[in-house]
Amino acid sequence: MPTYDWPLIQQRSGDSIESLVATLLRREYTGARQVNPSQGDGGIDILRSTAGGLEIWQIKGFTTAMTDSQFRQVRKSWERFVEEHVAPGEYRIAHYYLVTPWTPTEERIASFDELTADASFPCQWDSDAFIAGLADRYPETMQRFVQGEAVLEQFISQKAMLASSPVERGESLTMLDAIATRQDALDAIRDTVSENYRIEHGTRTAANAHEVPLPPDDDPAVYHRMTYLGDSRWKSESIVPRSADAGEIDPISLNLEFLAAPGTPEHDAVRAWSEWGVPFQSAHVRSTTVGGPFSEDGPVESTVSFVGRDRDDAPSLYLRCITSDGESRFRLPLLVAARTVGAHTGWLRLVADTPERTLNFELRFKQGEDVYAQVRMGNVDERNPEAVRDELETLLRISEEDVISVETGNSRSLIRAHGTVLPAALEAIHLPVARHLVQLQTYTVSVLVMPSIAEVTDGQFRYLSLLASIYGGTAHQWNWTEVTFQVPEDDAEAARIAEVAVNAAAHGHTMVMAEAPVFQLGNRTYTVDHPLASTAHSVQLEPGIDPVTLRPGDTFRLIPGADTGVTTAKIVDWTPGSISFD
Repeated sequence: MPTYDWPLIQQRSGDSIESLVATLLRREYTGARQVNPSQGDGGIDILRSTAGGLEIWQIKGFTTAMTDSQFRQVRKSWERFVEEHVAPGEYRIAHYYLVTPWTPTEERIASFDELTADASFPCQWDSDAFIAGLADRYPETMQRFVQGEAVLEQFISQKAMLASSPVERGESLTMLDAIATRQDALDAIRDTVSENYRIEHGTRTAANAHEVPLPPDDDPAVYHRMTYLGDSRWKSESIVPRSADAGEIDPISLNLEFLAAPGTPEHDAVRAWSEWGVPFQSAHVRSTTVGGPFSEDGPVESTVSFVGRDRDDAPSLYLRCITSDGESRFRLPLLVAARTVGAHTGWLRLVADTPERTLNFELRFKQGEDVYAQVRMGNVDERNPEAVRDELETLLRISEEDVISVETGNSRSLIRAHGTVLPAALEAIHLPVARHLVQLQTYTVSVLVMPSIAEVTDGQFRYLSLLASIYGGTAHQWNWTEVTFQVPEDDAEAARIAEVAVNAAAHGHTMVMAEAPVFQLGNRTYTVDHPLASTAHSVQLEPGIDPVTLRPGDTFRLIPGADTGVTTAKIVDWTPGSISFD
């Protein structure tokens, strides 16, 4: 006796039983794939790759005793399968299954065995009991097919009632256990939403509240929906295909209507993405999700961003410089930072840096047209000054007579140019900063790195150059006007300051200040451990001050004597720890 009344089910359902069985098989076997009938199934409805070869299912929706005409259909499907897939030896077949709701008689099984007798692989006829077993494992699929959405809504209501009921309290059931029970009920509801997709859900805490936590590259989901909950937490919902062909059976698409007005920066950004694949942020759109569990009835207004992702297929590129005599000055590898393709044009864009990022190249390729190239100064922030110096000294050897080319790993030139003139700032600012930092690195323990050159002010650059000159052996001469002292409350300290005043009044001492220089380049602060000494040539106490009368809290000034000059130079015989700068 059959477990289901298949003729009645076939009559009630708007879908074919073949579709039901195919869906149940795809849910049972994650790697199973449904063959598109429009392309000619070749005797195959479902196939699955295994270590032993392909498993093949041919589904026939026969619900009553099979007629001779129907068995001829089975024979025809088998012969087509053998002709197209077995005889050519294209695939290794592990197993062949015929599936029907009707349970075959011994006579029909004998006919099937005779039909498949020459096969070198097992062949099997599965029927009512097999389908019923799948239906028991996936009841919501069967209920949706057999009795429609009404029964499914009842199932959901039951689960929702359990999920919303009060949490029990007792010795045998902890709060977390009770919550987990309700969560399982909600998960069961989610599993009924789609036959082709599973919805994974959870919460994530982001390092930055303003940035959406992006999924990793190996995430199996094809669609993610993130909702901000506050306090850097996001609710995540991800659509994961249940089978390899879920996207073909129920494709998901996102229809976008961009709302930016022509001539605005936002419109230009969207156009750059359309033509060249350049990422953009927060463009206003009307969006509609079509297909899948998150399918929407109508458009909603929102903002959309396209972000760049690292690519493993970036080509190897090199920058070559050839003299007018045909000799190669250098060949530097270029690091591909971005490879984008226009969303609607297929045009290719490559962005690459020299190894130390002193130069940035952007190449744009249109089919049938010359390559467009743009060269800019790069961002050397955080790079090793010595490596930056060496790279700049190499690049600055380029002369106007040289030929510059960007080429692939097999030396095929993508673009060639001559008469190239590099930006003047490379030689005027970038290279001196790198050289000065390399020089100062000798006099300090901390590792010095390049700053962001665009943030370095003229004053910061001049002071760096001055320090490099002093540590290079050239003393700096300058003038001073006064120094103000305050007598401290501590008796010992007060006595020391009073002695300074007495000696200055007697012209018995000069004034020397030792310091470990601290300087800034852009937003970076640097310290040089090796101290500098600044020596005043002549010092005297300001007129009208009697050192004997000075008391705690009093102030006095030291001013230049006959010579207002000061000499600043590095301390030659210095060992770490010999001077305290507190």
